[in-house]
Amino acid sequence: MSNPTLSLNCQETTDHYRGVIEKNIQKLGKSPGLAVILGCNEIGCITYHRFLIKDCLDLGIRVQDIEVDSGLELVKTVSRLNQDPKYDGIFVFYPLKYPGIKDDEIMDLLDPEKDIEGLHSTNIGYLNKFRKRMDGSDHRCMTPCTARAVVKTIKRGFGDQWLSGKTVLVINDSLRIGRPLTAMIANLKATPILCHQNTSVSHLEKFIQMADVIVSAVPVEDYHIDTSLIQDHALCFDLSGLGNFNFDELKSRRIVHTDISHNSIGKVTRMMALLNLTYAAGLD
Repeated sequence: MSNPTLSLNCQETTDHYRGVIEKNIQKLGKSPGLAVILGCNEIGCITYHRFLIKDCLDLGIRVQDIEVDSGLELVKTVSRLNQDPKYDGIFVFYPLKYPGIKDDEIMDLLDPEKDIEGLHSTNIGYLNKFRKRMDGSDHRCMTPCTARAVVKTIKRGFGDQWLSGKTVLVINDSLRIGRPLTAMIANLKATPILCHQNTSVSHLEKFIQMADVIVSAVPVEDYHIDTSLIQDHALCFDLSGLGNFNFDELKSRRIVHTDISHNSIGKVTRMMALLNLTYAAGLD
C-alpha cells in the first residue's frame, strides 16, 4: 500500500512556489512584465488563461492580454514583443488555432530569454544538456513549465532524491509535455518510457504494470487507464483535463494521485511559468 503520510499535494506545492515568486519580486525591486497571447480555442487553455491572468494580478505582475486574429498578426506581435523592454516574458497558448502556421515555428520565434514556457529550441537543448545557464550569459535557461511542475510536486511530497532509479511512464509525446518531461526524468536518473497514440496496446499495458510513476496527458474524453494494471505504490498524474484515470478506484486502493479538479497540477504549472518570469526579469 502507499504510505498515507506521503502525498502529491498540488495546493501545498503551489503555495510554496507562490511564496518563492513573491520573494523574487521583492529582490527584483520591480514588477515583472508579462505578455499573454491566447493562441488557441481549447476549453482547457481558456480556463488556464483566465487563472494565469488572475495569478499575475494577485502577485502584482504587470500583465498584458493580447488578442491576435491571424497567424501573420501573431508573427508580427511576437517579433514586436521580443524587442519591447516593457515585457520580460511572453506566454503563448498552444495548440495554435491559426491555419498555415505551426506551433514549433512560434516557439522558436520567441526570444529564448523571454520564453517563460521553456519551449524554444535553445531552452530545450539546454534542458537535454542539464544546463541551467545559457552560454556567455547570466540568464537562466527556461525549464518547460508542466514538466517542472510534475517534478517539483514529487520532490515536495517525496523528497529530492525519490525519482532516482524509478521507472516513469509518460503517455504523451507532445513538445509541451511528454518530450521535455522525459528529458527531465532522465536528467534526474530515473528511467523514462515515452508512449503515444501509436504505441502497441499490449506494450502499453506492460509499461503501466512496471511503472513507479504514470503521467497521462491524453486529451480524449473516453481514454481511461485500467486501474488494475497500476502498482499499489505508483504515483499517478492526470494532465489530460478530461480524466484519464478512475479517481474513485485510485482512492479505494490508496494510490497516490493528482486529479483534474481540486488537486490539479495546472495550478503548479502556472507558478512554474511565473517563477521563470522572475528569472527572465533579471533575478540571478
